[in-house]
Amino acid sequence: MSRLPARWRGRLAGGVALAAIGYVVTVLLDMDPRPLPYVVWSVVVLTLAFLVLDTVDVPAAQWQQGLPAPPDRVDEATSDLRVLSSHQQADQPSDALARRLVALARERDPDLADALERELADASRLSPADIDRILTRIEDVRDAH
Repeated sequence: MSRLPARWRGRLAGGVALAAIGYVVTVLLDMDPRPLPYVVWSVVVLTLAFLVLDTVDVPAAQWQQGLPAPPDRVDEATSDLRVLSSHQQADQPSDALARRLVALARERDPDLADALERELADASRLSPADIDRILTRIEDVRDAH
């Protein structure tokens, strides 16, 4: 038989002592207690008391609502939009859009990034159809993995 931890032995001894004292007091006060119902009542009351005592020191539960929120892309999306706008509106567009597309491809597949870098090396202005085609290629690589 396993031994009870000291904490439980103390609780059990204290509970039995309290119940015995209570029984003696009810006999002295001439209440004529019946032993079996008194024992059941004592077990229930002491169990509830010990449960309440056990929950007093426990810290409150911290529940997490769903998955953590993804990082906010507001600044990144604004930056991408700025690069696209300046590419379409500039008389002499810079290679910022090509660099951005190659960097995006490099995150997904370095081989595709190298191919895009060679392909975009001599392109001065990309049409919206070309941009869409490149982004579709990048997304296809992501979906394939």
